[in-house]
Amino acid sequence: AVVSTQSTGADHSNLIRSLVVRAEDARLMNDMNSMKQSYLKLYDLNRDLVNGYNIRCNNHTELLACLKIVNQGIQKAGRLRVGKPKTNVITGCRNAIKQGDIEKLFKIIECGGV
Repeated sequence: AVVSTQSTGADHSNLIRSLVVRAEDARLMNDMNSMKQSYLKLYDLNRDLVNGYNIRCNNHTELLACLKIVNQGIQKAGRLRVGKPKTNVITGCRNAIKQGDIEKLFKIIECGGV
């Protein structure tokens, strides 16, 4: 996903550069229709980029909120125990999350182990 985003960013950068050059060339040649079309395309592209950024920003904010809730749940499960069992629960929960094993996560929180 990161490589795709970087290549898309490079494509957008090249397109922006091209549109600005076209618009300025049209301006110098007094071709106002072409200049207007280039700037309208540039405006549309900018709007799309801003909308994409806002979507990514909102997704990131939601992700952080969800991670905070999950972490609070793990902290509460750990506080129910003392010493080594507490450490085992927290470690087990974090490992279950890394593995993407939700059933294992719930079982660790409920029973204190697998």
